[in-house]
Amino acid sequence: MSRAVLRLTIAGASLAAALAGTTAPASAAPVSIYGYYPSAESCNSVGQQGRNNGLWPWYTCFQSGQLWALQIPW
Repeated sequence: MSRAVLRLTIAGASLAAALAGTTAPASAAPVSIYGYYPSAESCNSVGQQGRNNGLWPWYTCFQSGQLWALQIPW
């Protein structure tokens, strides 16, 4: 999913929640790009190693151009 689509999706969900009368959490966990990898397999491998070693509780890999970005909570 491209960043623009992701941002529009998040903005749409926030707007829908506001119109429904619900509130968002006071502070969402900040996220960061940990690195870029040549394949989805290598990105997921590094992400899983970080989870197994207790460095982060979750991770997401997404395609960014021709590379794969590893996103983690920070």
